[in-house]
Amino acid sequence: MTPAQLELITAAVDGELSPTETRGLNHLLSTSAEARTLYAKLQANRDRVRALPRVAPPADLKAKVMTCVAALAPAPRVKPKSIIQPVPVRSRSGGVLAWVPLALAASVFLCMAVASFMYFSNQGGSPSVAKDNGPGAELPPHTGTPSTIPSPIDPRPDRPNPGTIVQNDPSVPSAPAPHAPAPTEVAIAPEPRSTTPDLIGFPLVPKLPPFERVEVRVPFLRSATDLGREDVTQELLNELRRDPDPVFKFDLFVRDTARGAEVFQNAAKASGLTVSADSATLEKLKKKQAHAVVIYTESLTAAELTALFAKLSSEDAKFSPKVCDSLHAGPVVRSDELELKAILGADMGLFKRAGQGGDKMHDKSDPKHVSAGTIDSVVKSVTTPSANVKPGEKHAVLLTWQTTHATIGRTNPTQSTELKHYLSKRGNRKPNAVPAIIVIRSVG
Repeated sequence: MTPAQLELITAAVDGELSPTETRGLNHLLSTSAEARTLYAKLQANRDRVRALPRVAPPADLKAKVMTCVAALAPAPRVKPKSIIQPVPVRSRSGGVLAWVPLALAASVFLCMAVASFMYFSNQGGSPSVAKDNGPGAELPPHTGTPSTIPSPIDPRPDRPNPGTIVQNDPSVPSAPAPHAPAPTEVAIAPEPRSTTPDLIGFPLVPKLPPFERVEVRVPFLRSATDLGREDVTQELLNELRRDPDPVFKFDLFVRDTARGAEVFQNAAKASGLTVSADSATLEKLKKKQAHAVVIYTESLTAAELTALFAKLSSEDAKFSPKVCDSLHAGPVVRSDELELKAILGADMGLFKRAGQGGDKMHDKSDPKHVSAGTIDSVVKSVTTPSANVKPGEKHAVLLTWQTTHATIGRTNPTQSTELKHYLSKRGNRKPNAVPAIIVIRSVG
């Protein structure tokens, strides 16, 4: 071990280490077995020394020590202090050069006196001329010093007496007497005459009409976690009942489309809604080839749709982490109607409602009825109730809405067995039912 390490260990035994030295000691003990052995040995010796009993010294120890010291050491001698006298130094010059400063000062003074005399003697002009042209020549002659100070109340000879009557000088004209000014007549110009109005500004504008109130409709957008709350449920119900003939599209944003479809099917089953899921669409979901799927139903009322989404929130809470993110609801536009028609292969008549007198349908967007034509025949055959439709059944169909790549096609409507089953079970639409397009798509 090095001397520095030994010194560090001994200082640690004495308890004199700084925080930095303590960290160095801990590092040394953790890396060196020899240092640990030496440190433990020194600590044991320290503890043994501290454990020894204290022995009191004899009472005459001090006297004996002082006697031995006096006998061995001779008495110190006191030497007399010698005073060192300064040696006088004789000046080399003596008294020869003592007069030099005085002679130098006298010569300088003499030179200054001669120079001053010569300067003033050579100035031009005589003293008499300078006396006449001095500043005293311009002063008035002295009149003498007054013997007494005049009193402020005594009349002065240079001031007139206030009691004396002053005669008016006839050569000075008198001031005119004061009189009231005569009224000035205002000249009025003959007609027509131009007048300058007192008010300078913009002419008065007519009264502004009151502001018109424009009702701005904000789409429904809430988190999927809040769909089970009573206030959010009532807000969604009010949104669905705002229009007299509501047709809504719901965008359900999820973190995984396949798991989102599974959660929706569980919620639909718990709500009594039978979902006919297309087998080709389910296969695309397993292969991650479907970006979004669509569920179409026209069997639920506004209250039943609200209860379905509340059930969806409770079903989503069973998953960890949660699958559903948010729900957006808004009225169906023309592009959504055309997209649904391409997926189902037929026009579902979203904006058609059952009349009050029978089963006749009318379109609120077109006042004319389509009584003939190929499309009308297809719709009529699709909407014709089947014999095996049971009252109270609620059906929906699940198909592909959007694939992950343009080369991957959607399911052909004529080849989907589940779509045909849904169309056979569809039946007539209830008067209070709300056609709903529910699109389940991934976030982003």
